[in-house]
Amino acid sequence: MRLFEERGVALFDAAMGTALLAAGQPKGARSEEMNVSAPETVLGIHLENIRAGSDVVTSNTFGVTPMMLRGEEERALGILEKAVGLAKQAASGGGPDGREVLTCLCVGPSGALLGALGDRSHESVAELYAAQAEAGYRAGADFIMLETFSDHLEWGCAARAAKAASPLPVLGTMTFGESGRTFMGSSAKDMVDIALSEGLSAAGANCTLDPEGMLPVITEILSLAGGLPIIAQPNAGQPDMASGKAVYNTTDEAFAAGAEKLIALGVSGVGGCCGTTPMAISLIRAIIDRR
Repeated sequence: MRLFEERGVALFDAAMGTALLAAGQPKGARSEEMNVSAPETVLGIHLENIRAGSDVVTSNTFGVTPMMLRGEEERALGILEKAVGLAKQAASGGGPDGREVLTCLCVGPSGALLGALGDRSHESVAELYAAQAEAGYRAGADFIMLETFSDHLEWGCAARAAKAASPLPVLGTMTFGESGRTFMGSSAKDMVDIALSEGLSAAGANCTLDPEGMLPVITEILSLAGGLPIIAQPNAGQPDMASGKAVYNTTDEAFAAGAEKLIALGVSGVGGCCGTTPMAISLIRAIIDRR
């Protein structure tokens, strides 16, 4: 995939949800709704990440799949297209140094319990993922990211559906705990096996762990990947809710230092998940540019 071929280490963006809350997202409102109710806020967050040095901006669409499961498919896909349009608008000006910026369609998990213990099969949600891939392609996304999955079977189902529904490259990350497994019990090997068999353009880990905590699972993933580009998008630690707000306990400087260790391991892409800020992205940009 040219993103990794051209950039060496591709720099993704910081957390959209964290930025929206800081910008005054109404209590109880869905992040995805902000694409419609406050598009200038979403656009501004994308632009801030680009100014910080991101090579990629990610659409504000993580919760679209659960919306579709609740029967809101038409409305959800309209929001998705609006979100991709905002990301494309931000990316169209490129980076401050003239660098091309790409637009990523974010696709999150269904949030449903699937398989033998659930009330839906993995295959039954495939059409939801296909519809998102089609809509993202129409709206001009450059590639698709399947992120924060815990069930490798659902992740594989989403990958197959997305690849069948559009010509866009499909990347994906799953979220692992300190045990090296997801809370559904999926392992790094489970993820890599599916990434290779389904022809994903890149795979990796995001969320849950901070950069230091993510080092062991990224090391394992890299050892299994056989040259597949690997992405790491950690959290900024864990949230402290004592103040009534989610204040994450990893500073921008510590996050960037941890990201540098992930880069040294050999990841092809790095960025931030929950709690991360454009300031952390700017610090990582400086690290990458010094290489």
